[in-house]
Amino acid sequence: MERRGKRALVAVMALAALAGAGWLASGERQRPASAARSGGAAAISRRTAVVPALSVSPAPARLDRAQSASPVRVTPPAPPAPPSLRGADVDGAVIVDEHGDLVVGPEILALFDHFLTATGEEPAAVIRARIVAAIRERASGPAADQAIALLDRYLGYREAASAALVGPEADPAARLAALREVRRAHFGEADAAQLFGDEELEGEAAIEQARILADAALSPDDRDARIAEVEATLPDEIREAREEAVRPLVQQAEEQALRDAGASDEELHAHRVATVGAEAAERLAELDRRRAAWQERLDAFAGARAALEATVADPEARREAEEALLAGAFTPEERLRVRAILGVAP
Repeated sequence: MERRGKRALVAVMALAALAGAGWLASGERQRPASAARSGGAAAISRRTAVVPALSVSPAPARLDRAQSASPVRVTPPAPPAPPSLRGADVDGAVIVDEHGDLVVGPEILALFDHFLTATGEEPAAVIRARIVAAIRERASGPAADQAIALLDRYLGYREAASAALVGPEADPAARLAALREVRRAHFGEADAAQLFGDEELEGEAAIEQARILADAALSPDDRDARIAEVEATLPDEIREAREEAVRPLVQQAEEQALRDAGASDEELHAHRVATVGAEAAERLAELDRRRAAWQERLDAFAGARAALEATVADPEARREAEEALLAGAFTPEERLRVRAILGVAP
């Protein structure tokens, strides 16, 4: 695919992420493409200076008589994890600087968001307790207290952001401006920049690139140059993450262009080896074989079903024969797909 097509695809995909069911639509934070670099150890190694910690005044310790008389506490077991959290690796990290203070950054928001995916599945108090427990598993002392204080600010921000975006649909730029205002009101300029800076840079770039793509007065070459200029303003890590996010779509588009041009299976395989490596090329070939086999089975069932419709007049008998065909050709899980694809009534 030409470089122009790749750049346009990056811009369109980034804007779709902003304007879809994520943070520009609901006020809830959607991790940008750059979130792929927010892992704990990697994030620590990339930092060259200590980020100022969130200022927190810890509450004085208080013990009532019952607590002082019984120093051993029994923590009640946490309720079973909701479906959205079962089997999922916990994302994000709590990073502590050399002074024992919390490093404010997107890594900790990723930790919060991991548990907040269960919103609606269990009470808010239970979700908060899960996050607090996860924080205390990863940090102690001032850093843990600061992280919990940041969590409460984040929960308040989510509510305020949702309220700020209620009403008539605004364009993406207006939504991003509203979110920036709410973020700085809850976190202050410095912490908001640490928490959401990369996300906002991506949003601004995607919005500007979408404007360029929609400008009919620009020639294709001018449009390509303007998009490249916007992309060049982003930090290297964000650009690399954005390209990585759309790479599978670029690969599919390139392969489809080769097929349309009459490329053989050998030529397609050679292209894959050159672009993604031999091991990945073999996995893609296996995926092609599985897709082809599935399509053959689906076509065979559709043909048999059409024959039934043409030869069996009684609706009930036709339905029973169709169900028998379905049960004989597909597993229970596959039948759900077949019903959805071909409109087979349950």
